[in-house]
Amino acid sequence: MIKKIFLVASIFLSILSCSRNIIVENIIEQYDDGGKKVVHYYQEKKNGELTWIKETWFYQEGMKHLEGPIVDGKRNGKFKAYYKSGTVLSEGDFIDGKRDGKAVVYYENGKINYEGFYQNGKECGIWKFYDEDGNLYHEVNKDSK
Repeated sequence: MIKKIFLVASIFLSILSCSRNIIVENIIEQYDDGGKKVVHYYQEKKNGELTWIKETWFYQEGMKHLEGPIVDGKRNGKFKAYYKSGTVLSEGDFIDGKRDGKAVVYYENGKINYEGFYQNGKECGIWKFYDEDGNLYHEVNKDSK
């Protein structure tokens, strides 16, 4: 029985060591007090190659301010920004380093402040603006500018 457990544990450890993907944190910029400001995260493959996978910005007090995925050195995917309280401030998508898709900015109470769309880095379509209670009070057509 003990030999079987040892064999299963050895196989499991071998699989883990073969598929290890270590995340490496690289502090790009710091505040005067030494706290992290901008951090890039890299994934280290078995061969030692590093691939940049994520970018995170921090407030001076240490809370996360902005975070999102990096693909081929560019912002790709959903980025989120946060208030110091930790609630979501905004979220939006990037493709090849440019804003593309829906963007939403929130009040700290969680209600939508405004929302709209980007295409190839430029605002487009109808942008909607709300008060802190969630009532729509203004719309702008960015295509008509």
